[in-house]
Amino acid sequence: MSNMAVEKRWSVEAPWEQGTLRAFEPTLEEVQTAAQSLATFYNDLHNSAMMSNTEDASAADVVARFCEMCAAGERPFLLVQDGELLGDADFRKVTETAAEFAILVGPRGQQSRGLGTRFAAMLHAVGLRAVGFERIYATVIPQNIASRRMLEKIGYEIDLSPQAAIYTDEDTDIAMSIDRARFEQTNADLLRQFRVAERRFDQR
Repeated sequence: MSNMAVEKRWSVEAPWEQGTLRAFEPTLEEVQTAAQSLATFYNDLHNSAMMSNTEDASAADVVARFCEMCAAGERPFLLVQDGELLGDADFRKVTETAAEFAILVGPRGQQSRGLGTRFAAMLHAVGLRAVGFERIYATVIPQNIASRRMLEKIGYEIDLSPQAAIYTDEDTDIAMSIDRARFEQTNADLLRQFRVAERRFDQR
């Protein structure tokens, strides 16, 4: 599957205090390599509570979910720092003009250090500029204050519209959104640091 047909995927890099951050749309083989680590991140008690997960995930579950997302036209990414896997993110429920954003920085020691905010901004540069979404939505549970603050830092605002409500799972979920103009205005300085590039490879 990894080298069968030419396929367009995106990658974005940016400097960080401890090295270079990179987010990229992976091949199946890259996901298979990362799957056990991702499952461990998902199954961490704190992480699973913030994501409202009720069941543990296996490496096979991670790979299956990746295949399902790709088949549905969704866009999963892996997050790395100098080659070390730190988590994943994705644009899901994709339409021609919009998508829902989700992100997880997995290692507890790497959380609450600004990494999630930097990765989120990098990914929105891809989603809103390269992919061409006009608006991106996100939902958080009320107790996930850190994720709400992260989203607010890159320009998200509370969205009470019926369109935003579509992305919530529970009535108590907080729906937020950002459009391209607000993102670029809020992150003008950061955008100059990001290097967005198309990944090209053959898939077999």
